[in-house]
Amino acid sequence: MAGGGPDIGSYSPLTGFVFIFNLIVGAGALTIPHAFAQVGLIYGSIVLAVLAATSYVTATFMIEAIAGVNALKKRSRELDDGAIMTANASAGDDDDAEDNDADDDDRMQTEFMPLMVPAQADDKLEKRLHVKSSGMLFKFDLSKKMELAQMAQTLFSRNGNIAFYACVIVYLYGDLAIYAVAVPKSMREILCPRPAPGVARWQCSDQLDSSQLYKLFVVAFGLLLGPFAFGHVSKTRTLQFITTVVRHVSFGLMILLALIGIARGQGRSVDDVLSYERPENITTFFGVCIYSFMCHHSIPGFIAPITDKSKVGFVMACAFLAVLCVYFVLSYSATFRFQPDEIDDVYTLNFKNYSIRAVAYFLSLFPVCTLSANFPVITITLRENLRTLAHSLAGSSDEDPLHSHEHDEEQSGGILAFVVRHMYALIAIVPPLVVAFFTEDVSMLVGFTGAYAGLGIQWVVPTCLVYCLRRRLASERARALLGEDKRDLLKLSNANPFASPFAHVAWLYLIFACALASTAIITIAHFK
Repeated sequence: MAGGGPDIGSYSPLTGFVFIFNLIVGAGALTIPHAFAQVGLIYGSIVLAVLAATSYVTATFMIEAIAGVNALKKRSRELDDGAIMTANASAGDDDDAEDNDADDDDRMQTEFMPLMVPAQADDKLEKRLHVKSSGMLFKFDLSKKMELAQMAQTLFSRNGNIAFYACVIVYLYGDLAIYAVAVPKSMREILCPRPAPGVARWQCSDQLDSSQLYKLFVVAFGLLLGPFAFGHVSKTRTLQFITTVVRHVSFGLMILLALIGIARGQGRSVDDVLSYERPENITTFFGVCIYSFMCHHSIPGFIAPITDKSKVGFVMACAFLAVLCVYFVLSYSATFRFQPDEIDDVYTLNFKNYSIRAVAYFLSLFPVCTLSANFPVITITLRENLRTLAHSLAGSSDEDPLHSHEHDEEQSGGILAFVVRHMYALIAIVPPLVVAFFTEDVSMLVGFTGAYAGLGIQWVVPTCLVYCLRRRLASERARALLGEDKRDLLKLSNANPFASPFAHVAWLYLIFACALASTAIITIAHFK
């Protein structure tokens, strides 16, 4: 997934706060003012605050899961080292038998079989744990970067991993479709401005109308950035810094310009704002909020370099609170400055006619620059996730399901060889461009992506991870204590210092229930 975290050594908690804040405030923030205004001030404020709190809760689940998986992996390495020492000490007795046992141990799998149900304990693993039970101690740590996919591989079964990758892939497809719409739409609005807010289609020249020009930009966007899907692209630190500065300058300018307009009497009255209520639009706003608070897939890479790990929880809480404040200021300023039907689904386009043309062009080009820079990275991430999912679906086969065909076709050359060799890249790049070709509704795409795939990554996956982790730790501690004096329970079952403050199992079931109810309500609303 995109945004695995900065590779810059270590940094202070304050720097970690800045990185996490920048991670959350991304492209989704550009769609919040439109969706917020469509719901109304009161409903929008409640939903935004509740979803921010829920996202924070699941972010703490991610932190707990990272520390727990690191502890499990360290414990596994300790057991492996002990097994190797034991095997070496008794190698002279029966070399062949010991070698076979060691090979079997190396192949052992300790993950849960179904998505959320622990597997039956392997006999040989139990023997190893029993030998080491007197020294059972989990070493919880956040220093080692643990990607979300690695955590899923450790805690989920094969079916759970397939579900996980399917969720990730749908989210990445939605991400790319949003980018493939927002960039051409911004370019179209710069070259051929919309004559009035409510106009859906207008003439740009004798040969082209607005819809045709938009489709030309979609094609150009695909031709310019699509080839990166076939190679390897890395975001440099300089590019990250530049896009971060541009992003915050843009948000600051939009808030400032909206406040200036309000001060000049160009805004709406308080009574007008408070009287506008459209609860039927909450489903779309829900998806937009989920998308706008999305950071969970990149949390591992951003917290690992923080020097003082004891402050990670505080840093995360401050980052979410700061983002919520920014979203409130951005949404309130837009709502009091513009009528709901005047706010564009890409908020920067509301300032394309600003009197200072340099400012107008800067804000209009902001999505073009930042989203175009991220598009190749996300495309390559999607390509590799598609490859991994195909490998998982192939079952026990060690070979990529397309690999056997690739080798033969590469030798023959031609178009068919190119298609087969770059199958995953083509599957990654073509569908988002097709979606962008037939719709330019960014708000709809953000709402759909957030409400389904985003909900899975932000709510369901972290909750499943911490649920499986807690059961896994409890299971291994119970096995380690088998035959031990129960008075040693406290000594052996050391607590996770990075555990979520929402430790009661009721929080897990509450998140699951909310996710299920939200999905059902949103689906019903979409198909009415």
